[in-house]
Amino acid sequence: MSSFFDMMSAALYAIVVQNLIFSGGYGISEAVRMAAKPRRLASAAGMIVWFSTITSVICRLLDFNEKVASQNSSIHFLIFVGVLIFVYLITCIFTVILLRPNKKLMSNFGIAALNTLVLAIPLINYRSAMTLWESIGTGFGSGIAFVLASLLIGAGFTKLSKEKRIPKAFRGAPVMFIYVAMLSLTFMGISGSGVFA
Repeated sequence: MSSFFDMMSAALYAIVVQNLIFSGGYGISEAVRMAAKPRRLASAAGMIVWFSTITSVICRLLDFNEKVASQNSSIHFLIFVGVLIFVYLITCIFTVILLRPNKKLMSNFGIAALNTLVLAIPLINYRSAMTLWESIGTGFGSGIAFVLASLLIGAGFTKLSKEKRIPKAFRGAPVMFIYVAMLSLTFMGISGSGVFA
């Protein structure tokens, strides 16, 4: 039962306190893209949860090997990239064999797997020395954080596009950048990290 609570605590931490999309900027471009096309949000979030959780678990299990654990951060990064590529290839192979998907789904796999958020999670788990259960929670929570970020950005986009008081020069992308920056500052304030720290 303790493992389950560790996993849930790590997931909640990844969603609210350490929301990597807003506090670290990982995967923000994909979150903005999903905010513009919300019908694809569920599938993108599912893929990000899949890739981030599986990659986190495999990378954490590899860290139990003494040869891997003794390597420096650069070698760990290369190992994590290799694991992510492996997970991506295996997922694509099984998807092609079992589902016979269209090209659009396969390209979405690549976009989700190569999202900077997915690669950042195993690195953060490694640097924070998280347990296996916490790594699962962080991977799952980061996928939910991606959904939260996309929904918040989408809600802001809808509201700001209808606002007539915004000066013409700030309409569209400029006001969206300001809005996302304000959200980022909010999440950085929640996490307790300073802007210049």
